[in-house]
Amino acid sequence: MASDSTAPTTRALASPGSGPEERSTLPAWEYLIVALPRFKAPTNIPGGSAAVQWLNEMGERGWEAVGMTALADGSIAVLCKRPRDDEGAPGG
Repeated sequence: MASDSTAPTTRALASPGSGPEERSTLPAWEYLIVALPRFKAPTNIPGGSAAVQWLNEMGERGWEAVGMTALADGSIAVLCKRPRDDEGAPGG
């Protein structure tokens, strides 16, 4: 199985009998839910739709689309996440 080198580590670091168990810190995520711009007819031009352009822009800002669902009005809601910046977060 290939590993994603950008994924935060979440496995135990201690081996049995090595003293107090040490664990890496689980990542804290920031979430965003948005409705995509209306889809137009498919195109074979990369980034040719407003929805794809928006997703690319959000990706450049560190957001990853992790889920999508169709809404009753025909629009698409997208769940995005990125690692939280604890320095700017309340209580962080």
